[in-house]
Amino acid sequence: MITPSLPISAGNVFVHTTQARGWTPEELAARAADKIIYVGDQSHPAVQAQARAFKENVKQVVAFYLKEAVEQDRATIALRLREAGHPNLVYLLGD
Repeated sequence: MITPSLPISAGNVFVHTTQARGWTPEELAARAADKIIYVGDQSHPAVQAQARAFKENVKQVVAFYLKEAVEQDRATIALRLREAGHPNLVYLLGD
């Protein structure tokens, strides 16, 4: 049986890595903002400027709430470690 071949496009694929650490809230916020807001190269310069300013604002808001999430999660883990009788391990969360 012969089937016609269809062109398949995966789009653009980008690989982002870190070395010896995880992603910071600011790095994740920048990646999120890149996915949320696209600034077209063919757009009017005034529209591009407005979109870039909005994108920066979104990045700042996302970074703020990611930092809050990290702090709250660490507080929860610290509490659980203390409740489990391991208060000496809580200092490890300060990295």
